[in-house]
Amino acid sequence: MLQNFEVITPLFEGNIHERFQFKINIEGIDYRGIYHDKEVQWFHPQPHSKINKDQLKSIEAYVHNLNN
Repeated sequence: MLQNFEVITPLFEGNIHERFQFKINIEGIDYRGIYHDKEVQWFHPQPHSKINKDQLKSIEAYVHNLNN
């Protein structure tokens, strides 16, 4: 699943509000999110209805580790 993970150009790059942005493709659907203040925020559509909680936690942990 994480082989479909891609880091995208940061949101608000060079600004005080800069955010780490990412994209992951799950079952043919692209999901995008941002990471800030140790929290992942998903854009619409959100993957919560497509994957189980353990897989979602694994993805979010991966994002967290990328930023450290």
